Amino acid sequence: MKKQFANQHRTLESFGYEFLVICPNCQKQATVLSKEAFPFIQNSNKRFVCTHCGLTRDLIPKKNQAKQNIIVYQRTFREGMICIGGPFDWYYGYPLALQNPCCGKTLWAYNKEHLLYVKSYVEAEIRDNYSYYLSVESMLPNWIKSAKNRKTIVKAITKLERKLSI
Repeated sequence: MKKQFANQHRTLESFGYEFLVICPNCQKQATVLSKEAFPFIQNSNKRFVCTHCGLTRDLIPKKNQAKQNIIVYQRTFREGMICIGGPFDWYYGYPLALQNPCCGKTLWAYNKEHLLYVKSYVEAEIRDNYSYYLSVESMLPNWIKSAKNRKTIVKAITKLERKLSI
């Protein structure tokens, strides 16, 4: 039987409660945590923790003149803004631990839940056609959506899953 994927209409922001990153101090896997997944919530503390070297940092995102978090959607990090959409955490800009070259691009995920969500989408041979326009499914690049890349991407995801068990 063919694997199916039913759109859950999850946004990228719904995975923003935890980022597995590379520690700038010891170069090992560390974590950026947020009490709330959604970056729009005001005065929410963001914490960087490395259990290997003990480095910790706290951050409350900067606000604009209307006292709102400054949020941008782009593939590069800019200090002082919450930057969503690239292979880095939104708050500090540290590179994600879960990233691999794949099909001439970079495959990345914020955390285990995000990785498994993308995996279930990629593995599916039958996918819902009606995705919410801001959903993860609708915003995936075409090279990930393409059936011809399915085996290669699943292999890359399997490598990333191994990083989770280290």
